[in-house]
Amino acid sequence: MKKSSLFRQLLPTAGLVLFGTGALGIAALHPTSDARRPVGIIAGGDAARTMRMVAAADGRLVSAGGWLGVVYATSDDPDFAARLYRAGAVLVFRADRATGCADLKPPARTS
Repeated sequence: MKKSSLFRQLLPTAGLVLFGTGALGIAALHPTSDARRPVGIIAGGDAARTMRMVAAADGRLVSAGGWLGVVYATSDDPDFAARLYRAGAVLVFRADRATGCADLKPPARTS
């Protein structure tokens, strides 16, 4: 069997593995409607603009800065991710499962 023939036979399998792994990663980082779970927000601008979006969506800032100007925020509103997208966010992801964000915990309830 030729080397190129073997490569052509394995190419679809490798594509499925890569696509499946990417899909699982996206599903794991998709924000849920669980209130008070921290989310990461990328708005494609500076952190100050993103913080204004958090305020417009009735959220609370957890942390700011870092990679691509990501801002981490939380809210009691189960529709928080959708409100962030309406305010202009480019990407909203679960920060409690994101690599490097594992120490972000939801704030303790005061009542």
